[in-house]
Amino acid sequence: MTQLNDKPVVAFLLYPDCTLLDFAGATQVFAWAGFKTVWVAQTMSPVVTSEGVSVMPAATFDSPPDNIYMLFVPGGGAEGVSQAMLDDTLQCFVTDTAASATWAGSICSGAFIIATAGLLDGCKATTYWSVLESLALFPRLQVETDVYPRYLVDTDKCRFSGGGVSSSIDIALELVAQINGIEAAQAADLFIQYAPQPPVHSGDPSQASAELVASVKAVQQESFIQPITKTTMQVIASDSDC
Repeated sequence: MTQLNDKPVVAFLLYPDCTLLDFAGATQVFAWAGFKTVWVAQTMSPVVTSEGVSVMPAATFDSPPDNIYMLFVPGGGAEGVSQAMLDDTLQCFVTDTAASATWAGSICSGAFIIATAGLLDGCKATTYWSVLESLALFPRLQVETDVYPRYLVDTDKCRFSGGGVSSSIDIALELVAQINGIEAAQAADLFIQYAPQPPVHSGDPSQASAELVASVKAVQQESFIQPITKTTMQVIASDSDC
């Protein structure tokens, strides 16, 4: 096992086609808040993200860090997420790690990966806005398809899920606040100078015009929404366990 210091370990699960900001943003928050952040993948080879940027994992499924406190699963493109949903080795790593970790959850389309592993059973959950209806196909979790929360946290089950991409920063700050207190979250917020004032305000369907929402969703249908929906239905039909 990889030996680390005694800081709480947040393990970020990396897989081909995962989204860079999904894990990079949260990594920054947790690192500033005094956690040990570790990127874990199936092998030590570079992981190519959905942006085409290659990143290096620090540990593997076979040699993960000791005493993982939190498992954080990012989202990704349809191909990467679908493969992760159907990858027995990855799914077993998720299941086994979550069983011993205190916290486990996801951001963006990573919800489909942990929902496949059963981690969101009995929880209210969210994901990227255009695939909320697809996530709602999982029968043992609750999804509201007409609201777009940046994050949801189940403190009883110690599970969490977040909206799309940039929501990773928000959910990380919320988790720091719940675990280490509001002052720790405020300090991390100041360290990273996270005070968003975007020059446009169309970040989710409640802010964007109906025309823009329809246009973006149409672009995503064949490349993102339909493949993830198809894999979700396949997983539900098989209902296989680790």
